[in-house]
Amino acid sequence: MKYPKVSQYLSRCIDKDFLSHAYVFYGPDDFKNEIALWFANKLLKNESSKFHPDLFSIESDSNEEISINLVRQLKKFLTLRPCMGEYKIAIVKKAEKLNAYSQNALLKIFEEAPKHAIVILSAKTSDSILNTITSRAVKLSFWQTESESLPGQCVFENLFTSPSADRYNYIEKIGAQKALEFFKEWIAFLRTRFKNSPTKELVKLLTKNQSIYFKLNETNINPKFAYDELILSLWKP
Repeated sequence: MKYPKVSQYLSRCIDKDFLSHAYVFYGPDDFKNEIALWFANKLLKNESSKFHPDLFSIESDSNEEISINLVRQLKKFLTLRPCMGEYKIAIVKKAEKLNAYSQNALLKIFEEAPKHAIVILSAKTSDSILNTITSRAVKLSFWQTESESLPGQCVFENLFTSPSADRYNYIEKIGAQKALEFFKEWIAFLRTRFKNSPTKELVKLLTKNQSIYFKLNETNINPKFAYDELILSLWKP
């Protein structure tokens, strides 16, 4: 399969149950649409790759914008419980054609999405989508030559974007014995995110987690306490 690193990354997310509620596939290569469909069918265990009642796909006609009415249909679809499995999945092709009203409606969906909902946006560029949307999603690039790097591990993206109540679930899957290695990679992930989009929030987060890593490395702090500090550093009132 083309883009093996992307497909392997997504397969690992499924196997380890580190799934995000939103993904942005971006780049000039239209093969991203095939990967999106493959990913959706793998999640739905749809081996025939034909019609599935829990899969919804929208796309603009020719050069027209994707209207807010289509996004409302998407919302109605996602709010219903899955018919056959664990997930309801929506794929938005040519997401760069979402107009301002549609994107704001989509943002509302992201903020209120039920746990079974997964949205995949396929766009030519990530900056054609509101930052308030992409910041809540896992971003994967699709170029003619596959990038050597992918976003941080699935768990890092989920920790950063998921509701506070779900974060302990991700932490429990890591295992306390891997705390030092985890924090080292987590800090590298935060540094990369800060380089791409520096904010005061990320400065505080990076500083706090460097302190946690130092305590893990130099003292006998209980790894569970370290993870508690991490989650508290992500908490927003």
